Amino acid sequence: MQRALIALAALMLAVACGLSVTRAQAPPAPPSFASSGNLAFDAWRDDFAARAAARGRDPAVLGQLLAGTAPDARIVELDQRQPEFVAPVWDYITNRVTERRINDGRALKAEIGGMLDQVEARYGVSTGIILGIWGLESNYGGAELNYEAAAALATLAFEGRRRAQFEGYLLALVEMVERGLASEGQLRSSWAGALGQPQFMPDVYLTTAVDWDSDGHRDIWNNRGDVAASIGNYLADRGWRRGEPVFDEVRLPDGFDYALSDGVQRSVSDWENRGVARVEGGAWRPEERTLQAQLFLPAGAQGPALLLHHNFGVIRRYNASDRYALVVALLARAFEARGGLVRDWPRALGSLNREEILELQTLLNGLGYDAGVADGLFGSATRRAVRAFQAQQSLLADGFPTAALLVQVRARAGIVAEPPAPPRPLARAGVRELQRLLNRLGYSAGGADGRLGARTRRAIRAFERDRGMEVRGRATTTVLEAARSAAG
Repeated sequence: MQRALIALAALMLAVACGLSVTRAQAPPAPPSFASSGNLAFDAWRDDFAARAAARGRDPAVLGQLLAGTAPDARIVELDQRQPEFVAPVWDYITNRVTERRINDGRALKAEIGGMLDQVEARYGVSTGIILGIWGLESNYGGAELNYEAAAALATLAFEGRRRAQFEGYLLALVEMVERGLASEGQLRSSWAGALGQPQFMPDVYLTTAVDWDSDGHRDIWNNRGDVAASIGNYLADRGWRRGEPVFDEVRLPDGFDYALSDGVQRSVSDWENRGVARVEGGAWRPEERTLQAQLFLPAGAQGPALLLHHNFGVIRRYNASDRYALVVALLARAFEARGGLVRDWPRALGSLNREEILELQTLLNGLGYDAGVADGLFGSATRRAVRAFQAQQSLLADGFPTAALLVQVRARAGIVAEPPAPPRPLARAGVRELQRLLNRLGYSAGGADGRLGARTRRAIRAFERDRGMEVRGRATTTVLEAARSAAG
């Protein structure tokens, strides 16, 4: 009785003092959606919206972004065919370190060089690296963004391979809209849901984007200062070391143990003691000898050899691909009129397509080598498995998968492969596709008219020569398949 009187007195005092008295409120109701026509997607979307609302996200914004969304099969296909993992390394690099991209980067540097110098001074990241990422991500803002960010992120979250990751991106996108940080037009994205000229994921925008000119808006869509500073801040925040190199191309001594390309960091002095030298000559300075580096053979023992330094790994934080980081570094060199790689790519060895890599992974896993998930994407786990197989078979353990290696793995697994089918001439539709692919790859095949004229034959011969194929100049199924692989 006494407790009840005390509570009543407290209530009357609160009312007398003008204080509001509220009951505990239930969480807001999640939005309701019309059916997308895909029951499984609808179940995921409704569950996600309910969980997001329970975490404090605005149901109205959730409804605005997710209404009318449906899984997009094109996005899933693009996710599974990322050129960082599928295209031959030499095609991936050659198709991105182009004269046009280099010249456009130099022109942009000439136009806004003063601002870029200020960004470099603040964040310690060189102008060339910032421009390299800018050009690779969006062609300096010129790339078309053909997807709705919410739909792209919802598709990849529903697909499930990285559900928690993409649900996190989607929650960050909702927060951006709640806070008025992006207009409807700025929610256009890449197929992966990346935003603006630096192609930031929504959570990265919230934590890392910079308002360089202090106008109250972190405008990575239109403001070049905000774009450059945001890229610089991203790399600095993830450990960029001012003044340190990204990589050194090196020359390996005769009899070198290629198993040392195992990702282990060793000092430059250690590598030097093993006979590793700069490919262009010249000794390392004393302060460089203490740097840690790992040996990277992007195309095996017959291709370029690189010592990767700490800043190479920082670029990989932007895109988890060795090839991507190498392209950025090569573009940075080109902007300064420095040369690219000295040693040529071993195109004659060929490269496995995705179906062959999938087979390779499956067979290696079956033989007891851990190649990771058999997904047809050649990543670090598969590279380690290839290296382990090569070592146990007394082969050169460089971790590079070739057609010859696949034959040996098949034999070890007891599989006798059928001989490849002979090349067949292409019908007119196939010739048209081949012409379009050759033009896209930089070979001038003329108009895609399906006619095998002298110009198209010259383009085919040039393509065959660059790929290390037999040079015949004929439009065949073999050439078409090689062009499809090269185009990624």
